[in-house]
Amino acid sequence: MNRHRRELSIEQLWVAPELASLAVLDAAIDTAILAITAVHPEMQDQDPEDQTASLRAATVVIEDARTLVASISRYRLILRRNNDRAEDTPF
Repeated sequence: MNRHRRELSIEQLWVAPELASLAVLDAAIDTAILAITAVHPEMQDQDPEDQTASLRAATVVIEDARTLVASISRYRLILRRNNDRAEDTPF
């Protein structure tokens, strides 16, 4: 966790203001995963077929959160590439 904890500059936010909300979303995802893992420490060791309904639901939330993290990372990469191309423009 704590993948993108670097500070955002005003210049970065001017070019891509959505980075601010993505930073908040990152923090919320990290917090949710930590909280769910704290409530369900057995999640790591239990066979999915032996899980309670609550534990299965928690597992799905964490899996979906990790999918969202991957999507956010791809989006950031595209923003970075677009910004790099814009800086290469000769005018």
